[in-house]
Amino acid sequence: MKKKFISIIAIVLVGLFVAGCGGNGASNPNPTSGGSSGGFENSEIVVVVPAAAQGWIAAVHFFAERRGQELLAEGLGGFRILASQNVAEQAGQLDELISQNVDVIVLFPHSDELDFAAQAVVDANIPLFVFNRNVNVDFNSRLLGSNDLIGRESANTIADIIGGEGVVAYISVPAVGSTNVDRLTPFHDVMAGFPGIELVTMTTTAISMEEALTVTTDMLTANPRIDAIFTIDDQLSMGALQAIREAQRTDVQVMNGAGGMQAYFDEIATERDIYLFTATFSPTMIADTIDLAVEYLRGRTDFPTITIIPPEIVTRDNVSNFIVPDSPW
Repeated sequence: MKKKFISIIAIVLVGLFVAGCGGNGASNPNPTSGGSSGGFENSEIVVVVPAAAQGWIAAVHFFAERRGQELLAEGLGGFRILASQNVAEQAGQLDELISQNVDVIVLFPHSDELDFAAQAVVDANIPLFVFNRNVNVDFNSRLLGSNDLIGRESANTIADIIGGEGVVAYISVPAVGSTNVDRLTPFHDVMAGFPGIELVTMTTTAISMEEALTVTTDMLTANPRIDAIFTIDDQLSMGALQAIREAQRTDVQVMNGAGGMQAYFDEIATERDIYLFTATFSPTMIADTIDLAVEYLRGRTDFPTITIIPPEIVTRDNVSNFIVPDSPW
């Protein structure tokens, strides 16, 4: 799968891309100390992640495990994945890893409530590489996608396809907090530049195909013309697409998604009446975070504080590059 990397070292630029993410950490001032690291072949990488309570995180597990197996085949000394149901369990896992004096930890935190436990890892001089959600400690490096660019690029694509005017419905999911805000804010910023576009709001309580189906069905009943639909997640797009088909609506020209769901990739590849596309916030990014830990074990000491992987716009023209048949999401 293609990947683009933007390494952002200056804190001011970090703020531009990850506003609302809950702060940032600084580079570990002594990245080569701590742990029992004895090189790639004699070291173990431990990946600490939330349990797979939903599809995207299940895919994170899948791609982490796949990368781990590849690294073991290349001679890595050891690889483990530890999953947890909540912050308390995850904190306990980190405490146990500290007692084991492990070589390097890749952490996908439940939330920044894990700050205290993550700080203990740093205080023990164990290298810490953070994926996606933030912890406010001096980690070695953090890697994530850009919600801002997902919202902005998707909105611009929609506005372009409908010629800058028409009715655009969007689904808001306030319960998911910063993800909703960080993707919808740039969407609204872009749409404000097109006075010929009218917005219609839908709201769900969760990122759910079933809820998206329900609210989109109601929205289509209430609005005789809808030119486009904007969502913050591929699962919402799947539900909205079902509603469009069941209502036999032919007015919807374009709909986006966000994430990188394999089932939505299949729809992008086959749908011809509606221009479907998505912007990636790919679970494969966990493998890129693991690779930072690998680089540490192989002697690298200079890591950017934050690495942002910008979204790729996936359309019917390039979707074949993104299909992973055995992915769980």
